[in-house]
Amino acid sequence: MIYSNPGLGKTHLIQAIGNKIMQTKPSARVVYITSEQFMHYFIRSIQQNKSSEFANTYRNVDMLLLDDAQFFQTREQTQEQFFHLFNDLYQQGKQIVLTTDKHPTELIGLKDRLISRFQSGLIVDIQVSDLETRIAILLKEAEEGGLEIPYSIVEFIATSITNDIRAMKGALIRLLAISSLKKVDINMELAKKVLKDILGKSTFNNVTINHVIKYISRELKISERQLVGKGRTMEVAIARQIAMYLCREYTSSSLTNIGLYFGKRDHSTVIHACRNVETKINNDNEFKNKIHNMKNHFSG
Repeated sequence: MIYSNPGLGKTHLIQAIGNKIMQTKPSARVVYITSEQFMHYFIRSIQQNKSSEFANTYRNVDMLLLDDAQFFQTREQTQEQFFHLFNDLYQQGKQIVLTTDKHPTELIGLKDRLISRFQSGLIVDIQVSDLETRIAILLKEAEEGGLEIPYSIVEFIATSITNDIRAMKGALIRLLAISSLKKVDINMELAKKVLKDILGKSTFNNVTINHVIKYISRELKISERQLVGKGRTMEVAIARQIAMYLCREYTSSSLTNIGLYFGKRDHSTVIHACRNVETKINNDNEFKNKIHNMKNHFSG
């Protein structure tokens, strides 16, 4: 069972699994199908009085790859059919790979015994890609299309869209299309316009690094000089990391420029700071609430 939010590569991964098996075991009977297709084929088999043929189609496979299993929610008859298919394949020692957009326990409208089957094997989640990976994906996309795009623009897109690789690629394609159709160069102004159209105008409200520094200085009682200086006391360090994190979230500055502003630090220091803040958000509710309030200040 592979689960994640939409746009992070579940379908890509499950199809890659099937392709790999067919390469290494050409005789293997591998079937890929979405849960919606499964339901439609099942309904058609009932209409045509061919339920047995439908069942046998999937009971004779070596590997069943079922995409978007959450579509089975509330479809009771389809769930029943898949439940028996699952049991049959499992008892034969066949391989079943499923994807869904939530952990099995969070799927409302599925029968308990089906959820129990879903939890009987390995459950893995796909996390949001880190910034370097997102940048690499965009650079590869541009390279494969024979396109040249400034690194700062790639970094800006990867920083602005963090939780949906499909949307991120779509932003790049849209940017390139507008550039080509209007015969204009790809620059930061055009990139901002494209992302505003995709993400909404409220995403970019002209927050600057200086705005962030002044706000953090006031909120956390740390002087601006300390924030951009070399001090390494715990209070100063965490305040600086929060400031870098908010600069990444709410300004159009590149990581390199953010690092330069904070005492000529390099972009990897900014990435490290952002990761530390994200880890602390996940592990400390009080800190999480504090960051939430700070975000409201800039997005309100």
